[in-house]
Amino acid sequence: MNCCLQTRVSPHRGRLWPGYLALAAVVATFGPPAASMADPLRVPDAFEACASCHSYEQDEPAQEGPPLWGVVGRRVASAEGFDYSQALKALGGTWDRARLDQFLKDPKAMAPGTLMNLGGVSNASERAVVLDFLERLSAEQPAAVAGD
Repeated sequence: MNCCLQTRVSPHRGRLWPGYLALAAVVATFGPPAASMADPLRVPDAFEACASCHSYEQDEPAQEGPPLWGVVGRRVASAEGFDYSQALKALGGTWDRARLDQFLKDPKAMAPGTLMNLGGVSNASERAVVLDFLERLSAEQPAAVAGD
């Protein structure tokens, strides 16, 4: 009868905690491990508003807005198959991170007359997430996957 009431104590009990604590400290300090280059590109939640008007997969056609695949480093108003507003055609130059940040913050101030419906992204950290994602949209990356 006593044998049924006994509990077994693992010989490893208490030895794994230091390892778990060390792992928790690393994750808390540096965040979860970054996805490898072989992992699909994750679409951040902050990009949802952009995805409602812009395609972002390689070789996808323009939608209501121009495709964003490869936008960083591309000449302004140059994506094939999209009819840009005169405001963007007149802007000229190339899209780099700083210029895209300025445009996302207040498109109508940067290019008065733009047809972009987004009023702007005032939150700098949200813009940074979108810009990080846009920088990864290039021929070197795998296809994007929604749900980050």
